[in-house]
Amino acid sequence: MMLIFFFNGLAFGGLGLAAYLQFRQGSDLPLNKHLRWLAAFGFVCGVTSWIDMFMTGDISGNYLQTLSILRMVTQPLTGLLLLKFGWDILRDLPLPAWTVFIPGVLIVPVAYVVTYAATTFITPSPLEIPIDIWSRYLLYLPGAIMAGVGFLRLGYAQRKQGLSDVANLLFGAGVAFLFEAFIVGLVVPAAPYGPTSYYNYDRVLYNAFSGENSALSMFSGLTAWLDYQRVLAVTGLPIQFWRMLSAFAVTFFVVRGLGVFDAFRKRQLRELQEERDRALKESIDTQVVARQTAERWTDVLININRQIMEMEDVDKILLYILKKARELLQANFVGLALLTNNQSNLELKCFSRQAATEIVGSPVGIHTPILLETYHTARTYCSTGQEALEQIHNLTCELSDQARSFGIVRLELDNRPIGILWATRSDELQCTETDMIWLECMADQVVIAIQHGLMTAQLQSLSITEERARIARDMHDGLAQVLGYLNLEVQTLGALHKQGKPEALSLELEKMRAAIQVANADVRENILSLRTTLAKEKGLVSAIGEYLDEFGIQTGIETSFSNDMQGEINLSSIAEVQLVCILQEALANVRKHAHAQQVFVCLSRQEEKGRESIHLQVNDDGIGLTDQPSKHSFGLKTMQERANSVGGSLDFNSTPGKGMTVLCRLPCLETERLKKNQALFTQEKISTL
Repeated sequence: MMLIFFFNGLAFGGLGLAAYLQFRQGSDLPLNKHLRWLAAFGFVCGVTSWIDMFMTGDISGNYLQTLSILRMVTQPLTGLLLLKFGWDILRDLPLPAWTVFIPGVLIVPVAYVVTYAATTFITPSPLEIPIDIWSRYLLYLPGAIMAGVGFLRLGYAQRKQGLSDVANLLFGAGVAFLFEAFIVGLVVPAAPYGPTSYYNYDRVLYNAFSGENSALSMFSGLTAWLDYQRVLAVTGLPIQFWRMLSAFAVTFFVVRGLGVFDAFRKRQLRELQEERDRALKESIDTQVVARQTAERWTDVLININRQIMEMEDVDKILLYILKKARELLQANFVGLALLTNNQSNLELKCFSRQAATEIVGSPVGIHTPILLETYHTARTYCSTGQEALEQIHNLTCELSDQARSFGIVRLELDNRPIGILWATRSDELQCTETDMIWLECMADQVVIAIQHGLMTAQLQSLSITEERARIARDMHDGLAQVLGYLNLEVQTLGALHKQGKPEALSLELEKMRAAIQVANADVRENILSLRTTLAKEKGLVSAIGEYLDEFGIQTGIETSFSNDMQGEINLSSIAEVQLVCILQEALANVRKHAHAQQVFVCLSRQEEKGRESIHLQVNDDGIGLTDQPSKHSFGLKTMQERANSVGGSLDFNSTPGKGMTVLCRLPCLETERLKKNQALFTQEKISTL
């Protein structure tokens, strides 16, 4: 018997230790906070079993009395702790709706049983017997039943979540607690009172058949034979053995069932992993979208810069900027307003909407308060959705739907406001900080385009002035001198005619004819130079080929042209103009001074020191340079100045009697570097988001 009590206490002690260790680990499951009561129940129940083990031994009366008092304390305490655990675990679980009636239904019989138990304690008998019996009936039995039902409900919940193995262990724990309720809660020591008395058993049979107190009679009849002697007589084994088996079953299934915490932690880890993977995927998708957006913006900005560097028409560039800004910002309207010439009012310059992107034909004044306020007081403005209607009235200049969200950026040139750029949306999607950053980028491009437009106009004006000066100089050096010479020759002819010298007269006429031919060639060359088609219309290569063909026809010099170019010329507009002018100057020198029969022109692309350049080479078979200064030298100096003005260089090589070679090098636009700089610029913008 001592071994049975020992193993029984060992089982419950192990249950208490397992529950306590799991409670210390912590968990979000509601069951975890109730494990302290289960741990206390296991420890106290194990102590109670070991007290029974010592009481079965050979000990003196004082020790036996002390152990008996301790047992009277621990026995109801185990039932109370189990009742607390069972009630808490059952209370946290969703129960059927009809269970709300259970407390009301049980009040009367529970009150009756408690009253009956109270009368038992005044019956003359040893105190430990009623304490043992009624602590089992009133505490241990309902506690074990509630714990069993609670574990069954937990198993059902885990099965619904797909954890069948854990659910089976919880079902086993529930059945084990119900068996514990029967073995420990109903089977009590035999006593001369209460449900276990033989007297009550006979009386219950009489009352049951007579119909008196049938409910209590049935309970008393059921428990009248559930005592230690009846169990021993029926099974041949003492009740302590069955309780030991029940303790092992409860401990086994509960300890194994605590694996629900591991399953819960694994499920949490899996959910966290899935959440992390989902967040990582969303982050990657967001980065991909951001990168794609940045790439689209970068491509647009590079195209804008290329158009600006090629000095295309400013209006064309502005329309391109507004169209791309509307598309990339998903706006329904983008407008650009600039100061008027008198610097007094803002007028709509151009706009972009779904239907069209165009320059405004007639003046449209800007009177929207929010636009004027931003122009006068702020650098940027992003809508908040709280603006008054009168503040944003006619924000789209009656060209598009009413704006619900918008962003405004003031344009500044040399720290002076020159206009505003704004974008509107008609949906509920508000402008973000990222949208404002990109809108500022486009505003910067607008300012750069306007600034380059002004610079281009100035350069064109200077170019026209220079060309006029060159033509005037050429006419002064050529046509004017020839006309002056012809005037003198006419006078000479008159004098010779009066003197009657026909031979001298004929000689002077030949000189005049040669001078007129030179003047005619100069005039035709100037006309050819002025009407040569440049890159904007037919392209640089076509212009060079056309010029060489007409030059050969006019001068009688055999010309040949070799085009070794692949792809685009990739020169700025000014560089193309200077290249054609250098070619014209070189061919003019060939006509005037080289006395050449053939001229060869080659256009190619070369790479030097990691940078591409366009090479123009002009070879002739003339007399070459002599040691004496001539107008030929002034022409070379002019060509060098033209090449240097666009960042290029010009070299020449000549041997007297063997012709001359002129080599002009002009740098290409740095497209790749431009892309890299623009990418860095975009990356800096993205990093500020």
